[in-house]
Amino acid sequence: MSDCSFVDLTCISPSCNRPRKYAVSKITPHHMAGNLTLEQIAAMEAKPSRQMSSNYAISSDGGIALLCHEADRSWCSSSPANDHRAITVEVANDQIGGQWHVSDAALEALVKLCVDICQRNPALKNGLNYTGDARGNLTKHSYFTSTACPGPYLGGKFIWLAKEVNKRLAGGVTVVGDALRAGMALHLERANLYIASASLAIAGVRTGTYYLWGTEVVNGRVRITNSTSNVGKYGKVTGWISVDDAKAGAGLRDQTTDSRGLIKIVIDYASNVQAMAVYNLAQQLDLVAPGYYRSRYIDAAKTAQYIEIGQISAGDAEHVTTLCKKAAIEYKTAA
Repeated sequence: MSDCSFVDLTCISPSCNRPRKYAVSKITPHHMAGNLTLEQIAAMEAKPSRQMSSNYAISSDGGIALLCHEADRSWCSSSPANDHRAITVEVANDQIGGQWHVSDAALEALVKLCVDICQRNPALKNGLNYTGDARGNLTKHSYFTSTACPGPYLGGKFIWLAKEVNKRLAGGVTVVGDALRAGMALHLERANLYIASASLAIAGVRTGTYYLWGTEVVNGRVRITNSTSNVGKYGKVTGWISVDDAKAGAGLRDQTTDSRGLIKIVIDYASNVQAMAVYNLAQQLDLVAPGYYRSRYIDAAKTAQYIEIGQISAGDAEHVTTLCKKAAIEYKTAA
């Protein structure tokens, strides 16, 4: 039995039963009744004296921690019968008291985590069924003991949660592969901007450096933002652009299908100091890992290098050529 692959922190609690008695067939979201960071909730569950654990925890900024392997039963819902079958998730509250509000970022992380759990566990492959009692496969802590958990706000989201997870399982939303990463710099060249994933009208055109807000693809589009500090934060989305424009802006677009007029830069001679400056810039532009940066020494003493970068977008090429001009590096360009 596997665990979620996109967690931000792993800290396994000693409070659990290994292994669980039954296959995973339920999900039980809880609220923390507090706004704990991943590190704080992990430290709490790591104390044997607490005698509690959850399989996962989600912070208000949308981070996810693995605190008890899915193969093991967490001590979370006051019900061995439920917890031997359920993946339990503690979700932070960004409001203390009242409705015990949960942030949009935490809700989005909960949806993504539930989709991932359903995809990996056969008993949940058909999605979530919220019945309002313990018979369904989306259950509440309050079904098993006298508690307000999961709180009015999160508890009121269970119908929506089941519908959203099931929609994504049915193909309404997919996830970008390893090629694109949240926070990746996108150097856009007149990319069409839309205000929503389904908008028909073009809201504007964007040129310059933006950042991938998240990894979800809806109707062939992804969200972008204008600062790395806004990545993953709700209310901080600039708009939606096509996946093809995002890949082109990241320098990852398939060259055989790219019609944007890409550019290759050739530097016949660069000292090691000059080459290091070019390499560092190429790393910042996400050109090295995909293989668009190639170099070799041109002398036996290894004091100078030949460099090829390409083919890359015109925006990336402008960054590189600007550096070359400032550093007095001679270069050639080719389409």
